[in-house]
Amino acid sequence: MKKKFKGITLIGMPGSGKSTAGKTLAKKLGWDFIDLDIYIKKKTGRGHEVILGKDGEKALLALEEKFTLGIDINRVVFSPGGSIIYSTAAMKKLKKETLVIYLKTPLKEVKKRLSGIIHDRGIVGFKEKGITRLFKERTVVYEKAADRTVNSGKRSPAEMAAEILGLLR
Repeated sequence: MKKKFKGITLIGMPGSGKSTAGKTLAKKLGWDFIDLDIYIKKKTGRGHEVILGKDGEKALLALEEKFTLGIDINRVVFSPGGSIIYSTAAMKKLKKETLVIYLKTPLKEVKKRLSGIIHDRGIVGFKEKGITRLFKERTVVYEKAADRTVNSGKRSPAEMAAEILGLLR
């Protein structure tokens, strides 16, 4: 691994395992774990679905960017929302300071993991594009942004964390 990094960022679609694998990875590394969705809710008192419903997508994207830019990423496994890729400033910081790992998940698996909760998740672009179009749009960007890719598919958080640890050696 040639890139110097302070932390690790996990990117991917909602339901790709960023939070579950991220917690496992952070524990194995002895690092902190930050889930941006939870961080925003703690700081604002409102979840993504409420922010999207009342203030709109631009407001949520601005909050994601603001808080990402303000987070000390040193020795942190960071799990931002899947829409962080829409922020040039946030991605520039994450690319500079962290190893960016794309958790690649097949569309069928994303749909399965999100079934029953997709309308409650507060996903930027979902209302307008639906999950299939959003998946196709974002996949290209995730692939370009990633330093490494880990296939998450039907793998457990522990299996994904083990593969990421292997990439670090």
